[in-house]
Amino acid sequence: MRKILFLSFLLICAGCVTVVAQDRKITGKVTSAEDGSALPGVSVVVKGTSKGVNTDGNGSYSIDASNSSTLVFSFVGTVSQEIAVGNRTQINVTLAADTKQLSEVVVTAVGIQRDKKALAFAVSNVKGTDLQQRSEPDPLRALSGKVPGVNITAGNGAPGAGTRITIRGNNSFTGNNQPLFVVDGIPFDNGVNSTQGYNQNTVTSNRAYDIDPNNIESMTVLKGAAASALYGSRAANGVIVITTKAGSKSARKGLEVTYNSSYSVEKISSLPEYQDSYSQGSNQTYNGGFIGNWGTAMPDAVDRINAGLGFERYSKIIDPDYPAGTIPHPLVDATVPYGAARYKTAFPELLQANGRGIAVPLKAYDIVGGFFRTGKVLENGIQINSTGDKTSINASMSRTKNDGIVPNSSTERTTLSFGGNATLVNGLNVSGSVAYTRTNQTSPQSGAGYYADYGGLASAGSIYSRLFYLPRNYDLNGYPFENPVDGSNVFYRALDNPLWTAKYNLYTSSVNRVYGNMALSYDVTPWLNLTARGGLNTYSEIRRNQVRPGGTFQPLGSVLRQDLTNSEVDFTFLATAQHDFTEKFNAKLLVGFNPNERSYSESGVSGSPVIDPNVMTTAATLTQTAYEYSRKRRLYGVFSELTLGYGNYAFITASVRQDHSSTLPAANNSYLYPAISGSLIFTDLLALPKNIINFGKLRANYAKVGKDADPYQVNTAYNLSRTFYNATAISTASLPSQLNNATLRPEFTSEVELGAELQFLNNRIGVDLAHFSRVSTDLIVTRQLPNTTGFNTEITNAGKISNKGWELGLTLVPVKLRNGFTWTSFVAYTRIRSKVEDAGPGGEIFIGGTGLSSLGTIFRNGLPYGQIYGSVNARDENGNLLINPNTGLPIRAASASIIGDPNTKYTLGWTNTVSFKGFNLNILLDYKAGGSLFSSTAASLLLRGQLKTSEDREGMRVIPGVLGDPATYKPLLGDDGKPIKNTIAMSAFQYHFTDGYGAYGADEVNIYDATVIRLREISLGYEVPKTFLKKYTKVFGGLRLSASGRNLWFYAPNMLPGLNFDPEILSNFSDSNIQGFDLGASPSTRRFGLNITATF
Repeated sequence: MRKILFLSFLLICAGCVTVVAQDRKITGKVTSAEDGSALPGVSVVVKGTSKGVNTDGNGSYSIDASNSSTLVFSFVGTVSQEIAVGNRTQINVTLAADTKQLSEVVVTAVGIQRDKKALAFAVSNVKGTDLQQRSEPDPLRALSGKVPGVNITAGNGAPGAGTRITIRGNNSFTGNNQPLFVVDGIPFDNGVNSTQGYNQNTVTSNRAYDIDPNNIESMTVLKGAAASALYGSRAANGVIVITTKAGSKSARKGLEVTYNSSYSVEKISSLPEYQDSYSQGSNQTYNGGFIGNWGTAMPDAVDRINAGLGFERYSKIIDPDYPAGTIPHPLVDATVPYGAARYKTAFPELLQANGRGIAVPLKAYDIVGGFFRTGKVLENGIQINSTGDKTSINASMSRTKNDGIVPNSSTERTTLSFGGNATLVNGLNVSGSVAYTRTNQTSPQSGAGYYADYGGLASAGSIYSRLFYLPRNYDLNGYPFENPVDGSNVFYRALDNPLWTAKYNLYTSSVNRVYGNMALSYDVTPWLNLTARGGLNTYSEIRRNQVRPGGTFQPLGSVLRQDLTNSEVDFTFLATAQHDFTEKFNAKLLVGFNPNERSYSESGVSGSPVIDPNVMTTAATLTQTAYEYSRKRRLYGVFSELTLGYGNYAFITASVRQDHSSTLPAANNSYLYPAISGSLIFTDLLALPKNIINFGKLRANYAKVGKDADPYQVNTAYNLSRTFYNATAISTASLPSQLNNATLRPEFTSEVELGAELQFLNNRIGVDLAHFSRVSTDLIVTRQLPNTTGFNTEITNAGKISNKGWELGLTLVPVKLRNGFTWTSFVAYTRIRSKVEDAGPGGEIFIGGTGLSSLGTIFRNGLPYGQIYGSVNARDENGNLLINPNTGLPIRAASASIIGDPNTKYTLGWTNTVSFKGFNLNILLDYKAGGSLFSSTAASLLLRGQLKTSEDREGMRVIPGVLGDPATYKPLLGDDGKPIKNTIAMSAFQYHFTDGYGAYGADEVNIYDATVIRLREISLGYEVPKTFLKKYTKVFGGLRLSASGRNLWFYAPNMLPGLNFDPEILSNFSDSNIQGFDLGASPSTRRFGLNITATF
């Protein structure tokens, strides 16, 4: 009996022990110590077990644990906490920011995620929230002013216009200088494919425009060679790594739906200060057919001007047959020969009984302001996230519509994306994403067009080269612009009316793009991981460029259709091994293989003349010319990287990559390049006062990156073409003008970088400083050949460029109060000096645009990169202008010269953010110091007497200088043996409108300093408190309202007074290395927008 009782007692005790040790449900909420907001995605793990959960979107969690368990709470950027469970069933936790962490994990080369504090090279990470809801549909322009070392130049103000971006200078004379884009692990082609001729004046987009900024999770800029070397040949110009929300793993647990919408209006950013005192004509006489405002005084200015002169020089009666203050209609009057004959039949209502034009007022009209409309940008997007313990799914759809300030200018972008990741039962991690984008663009001839007035490019000018110097008394928006009989152009001169051009001469583009990737990752052992990733990025584009018959540019009309297809397949296979040799010493080895194939095809048909203007297709033209072109290239790369770490404060990384390229000859198609870098976090090594310096890191690296050639530059092949005339095909084969090179070698870029990252005064001051020195050698250049060779140019290795500079990212927190008021300031400073060390045989390379004569870009040994080259006036040995004694005008020098340097001295971006109780004010100012600009807009407006600064035209003027001999270019000497000072006086009209000076004079007189300061961005947002939403609504999980503005103000102090021209506008294609030219491109715009983001 005792035994039975004893056994029963033991069983009861065991039961009690079992009851005591039994798990129970523990719940709670995790919030931020900084603002009390809920923290989703916090890892909650039972210590010593694999049991764990993540907090949901409200920061709540539920987990089973026993009394003796300890819960570990961890989240990126915060201090982890371990809390014993005890008898509690509810445990709420507050996590504080980890001041020891410099930043979160960033994505580096080949998709490797690394802690930024361990990196030994400069990396800038921009959050998606810094790019979104900024009234900017172009992701590259949204990046302006926010990253040191990055230079971004807007193509122009037209919707979808290309944007040029370079990192740490330029590495090529004629090749691509823009960085490699990688989207969700897959290379992303950002080309322009600017196959349009110069005369087409078209606006083309970068293909990065296919990315919706609102779908970007983060953007990482890898600036140095050491940072990007593992990406291979294409990374020589740096890398921009974009992680979209579809490719991100940061979605909150549970189901979440986010809707965002924004509406912005845009207007032309500025207009010239026009003079409205003088009319169309020349030599103070009205002439209705003259291009310029050098005529008589406007009737409403006659009394004022005569009073200033002291005598009656001007009369309000312009034509004795017309009332005071009026003129005959300029389109039909015989005094305007161009229109008199051709428009009388079309517009009988404009004629009087005597056959002359009806009377119209002679006054100044708001021509330019009246032409431009108010544009708009409408963005809508919806995103769905669903995240479980081991799975995450993201789907989104967005649409952007941008109507420009010019009639018939617009872009539309529709994006669908889907992504997800999952950890399977066997531990295999699967992730992937796919996106489809359709981008449509419509634009009149609103690209750059030279300002010449007669012949050649005169009739091919863009809208702006016709609009801005239109006579002030021509009522553009009131007079007819289209012949009602045949739809042909109507204008006062043999030029195309801007309204007619905007309606009929259109460029359209339709792009369909699909890109996606899939990755498999598996931990074979705790120390070995295998990853395989593959992706496809492909797009097709249809371009049409039509010129309606009836104009002065191609009066018979033309149609051009082009079909482009670009495709890329990329795979990366990685094996990563890591091992802790001791508690402090560890190593990580990565080995990879990267095969890549790119293909591009283009075909086109141009037709002219157009048979029926109502059927603008190539089939409806008399003669068609077809062409077809394709290229394919392959590259295989093998690489390895070894990182050694000690004490989590000292790191050394060495890497090497060898590429095999199909675009180089067999003897030179394999090339190897190394990189080595090191960093030391000295604040973890030395006993420094933590209240003064919180974090300090020194870094250094050296890297070499190879770069192959463009396809088909090795062997010289025939060009084939086919022309159709009356359904008869005529085929031709001819040698190209360029001789290729069978011994071509790869280019190489070597770089040394030194840097430091510092945090002071409890992270109130942060410094990220870098100095780099980069040299690019064996550049593939095009050199001129004698005509006797049968070729014009030859491809060869002959160039060398150096880039040296400083980058500074300075973060300041001047104010941080306990009530939550915070003011944060960030300065991004860049100073780069690009120099041509060797331009190849002859010591220089000249690139000039069609119709630009001697004007262009020159790369010359020993000088800064890409100098502006053009005609100059002759001078004596003392620098005095040589004046023609017969005209009083400067003598043009016999040869052209360098007239400007377009490279900026430095750039500065200054971002200020003020936050308080849900409100967030963000202001971005940027400053570009120096850099020369050739401005055809300034030259043309001066030439035409348009600007208010030209109102002072009643007196005579003398050009300072000495008389010279136009034949010998030497000064004429007086009886005293000294140069004769010029005293020849001329009128303002002669001064500006003759061949010796002004726009018709030497190119050098139209060079300006492009220094500009700009209010780039301003936004004010309000985040509705979640407690309020939870209390008063059951729908919203988050709600943010904001207003924003872009490019609201700029000041260019050294441009022509009254011009009000934005010197940032780029007149060439964004992939061009010809910089520093204003050739009449679309002016910039300013935007104001309202935005809303709601989470459900």
